[in-house]
Amino acid sequence: MKILKYNLIFLLCFLTFSCSDSLEEINIDPTNPTDVGLNLILPEILSSSAFNEGTNPNRVAGIIMQQLFGIDAQQLAYNDYRLGEDVMNNYWRTGLYAGVLRSCKVAIDKAAEDSRPFYSGVAKIVMANEYGKAASFFGDIPFSQALQGTDVLQPAYDSQEAVYAGVQAMLSEAISELSGASEGGGYFGGDLVFDGDIDAWIKAAHGFKARYYMHTSKRTGDYSQAVSEANQAMSSNAENASFQFLSSQTGNFSLAKFGIERPSTLGIHPQFAAMMDGDPRQSVYMYTDGTTWWYFDSADGGNMIWAQSAANVPMISYVEMAFIKAEAAAASGNASAELAEAITASFDILGVSGADTYIASLPDASYNTVMTEAYKAYYGFNFHEVFSNWRRTGIPSLTPSANGSGGLNPSGSIPQRYLYAESETQTNSANVEAARAAQGGALLDVPTWANQ
Repeated sequence: MKILKYNLIFLLCFLTFSCSDSLEEINIDPTNPTDVGLNLILPEILSSSAFNEGTNPNRVAGIIMQQLFGIDAQQLAYNDYRLGEDVMNNYWRTGLYAGVLRSCKVAIDKAAEDSRPFYSGVAKIVMANEYGKAASFFGDIPFSQALQGTDVLQPAYDSQEAVYAGVQAMLSEAISELSGASEGGGYFGGDLVFDGDIDAWIKAAHGFKARYYMHTSKRTGDYSQAVSEANQAMSSNAENASFQFLSSQTGNFSLAKFGIERPSTLGIHPQFAAMMDGDPRQSVYMYTDGTTWWYFDSADGGNMIWAQSAANVPMISYVEMAFIKAEAAAASGNASAELAEAITASFDILGVSGADTYIASLPDASYNTVMTEAYKAYYGFNFHEVFSNWRRTGIPSLTPSANGSGGLNPSGSIPQRYLYAESETQTNSANVEAARAAQGGALLDVPTWANQ
């Protein structure tokens, strides 16, 4: 009798569900969601972008720019510019196109469907910055045909000039989208940088616009656009677009992670250590064991601010904005006030005292001094901009490695770019070859369009 009763209940339930729901709707596994909320996508975008600040393209830039120095393993070869197609393979594949860029595309599409302009605007800001850095590193890259999935498996390469123009357009779209958003812009969590502050993100977007106008300033001969954007960006380090990493090995900053996982393979270049001698910032950049200068120590970075697991890493900063304005001022006249502000911002972000005394010790506020001070101030969190500044200005004066010539760097000069990733040469070879041909072979010593 009980069995009959339960069978009748089951049959009633089945008929009820079968009349109102499809089998697909009934058979949903609550532990295997088919959709992810924007509040969960955004943290992954922000953390991936911030993590990229200390991964291979930036560490290698630090070595090329003679701030870091390879002591063992692959890093030793990088000192002599032995930078093959394999070096940026992981970055290109999982850090960039199949990483943060893909996640940004997903967020932008979903935000449009859900009418949540905050998420679309922020994703466009991050996407623009990632494309801008990649164009700086490689020159021509996939842009207009990128991220199309199976529709375009072998995207063509856009010129560096076109990518920079696209980056500026994307940032303008983000500013417009965020500026026109209603209260909150549909924000419901996940912003680990500004916690939904639209105005703060708009300032960050202007900061990125300033950065990429500076990247093309050698070609345009114009600083006015960069300065205009910098004036609309953050006005102090309190407004930096910074990402706070965690002390855990699964949530720490990539520079610290490298120091923990690859101990004693990467240190500070002796020339940079000598340049920082007497500078109060030296103690938070590096330490010496009496023989070698190190960027990381076993005490989770020790006092080294950018080598700590729980580093607070700016993706765009007031320090950079202040140096952009100082460079523009030095190019046209007296930069004393602007340089003082930039150096003070550098000391402030590091929590180091003595800025006034240090500024007073400088010989002048010339263009050379401004760019040298930017070189020192950007260490640890802005290696890509150190690399960009040097390729654009040649300051400070750096001596190429005596062993730097080879098939991929025939002139032996300091590299101007990175080679295309091995994964691209294997799966998108026709477009890679076309891009190389358009850029004079695109070997390590061939300047990109912006720096010709």
